[in-house]
Amino acid sequence: MFCRVLSKTGNLAKANNFRASFRPIIGGGSTSRSYSGSSNPNGSDNPSGSSNPNGSGQFLNDGHDVDGDRYENDVKTKILKSSLPHVPLHGWSRDTVAAGAEDLGYPDTVHGLFRDPGAELALYFYSASNDSLSRLLRDGTLVGPKESKAELTVFLTNTIKTRLLMLQPYLNQWPQAIALLSKPSNAPHALSNLMTLVNDICYYAGDRSIDTRWYTRRIGLATIYKSSELHLLQDKSQGYDDTWHFVRRAVEECVKLDTMLESNAQLAKDVVTASVSTAKNILGLSWNR
Repeated sequence: MFCRVLSKTGNLAKANNFRASFRPIIGGGSTSRSYSGSSNPNGSDNPSGSSNPNGSGQFLNDGHDVDGDRYENDVKTKILKSSLPHVPLHGWSRDTVAAGAEDLGYPDTVHGLFRDPGAELALYFYSASNDSLSRLLRDGTLVGPKESKAELTVFLTNTIKTRLLMLQPYLNQWPQAIALLSKPSNAPHALSNLMTLVNDICYYAGDRSIDTRWYTRRIGLATIYKSSELHLLQDKSQGYDDTWHFVRRAVEECVKLDTMLESNAQLAKDVVTASVSTAKNILGLSWNR
């Protein structure tokens, strides 16, 4: 799923010069999960490569420098993280990424590292926010339901609300991000990030289903999240109360529907089909083959 950003010889040469010139000052962390939209920043293992005879790293069979790719992706992640404070001023754009790179002392050639700077920044933010929510779920800050449907409703409502509030610093610019992520080249990565989000929520909600409910629950939750996100962008109420009421009602209906599906296999199949279509429409995706 991850695409190689530097495909042209000129950009690759710039990136090599960039690495050589600035390697000594690089350091720091990244999000624990790679953002969908560029090559893997975790630096995938080398199952079939061999050691670089020059002692500078490892090569895959196709000649790619594994250590170099890992270094490049670490640089990209650090630049994207540094760019986020500039979004309110420049939006999700090349100028924002350039400002973030400048803060770290990088040269203009950094543009060659990004296929679509604004979209990659939005994807990075989405993935980093998913990671933040996952940590809250893992450490028990957001407590999962025990048994009752009422507890499940409260948990799902609070979790969706928590995730939506992560958009707050960028609400005015988020419509631009949605437009960028709806582009055919970016939509699959955006969908991957969305499904990662809802899968995490379902897991911590206690879902261990292995039948059609696995799909209906995740697609239903994805539909609720995207609908709530669009509602939030238009919400003028104090404290976004209208959006939180919307989320609560949608979750309650989803939980009730899930109960109905447990006893009606044909209804489950019909809902899966309808939910997939609805989710695609909400996401603005075109799946013409």
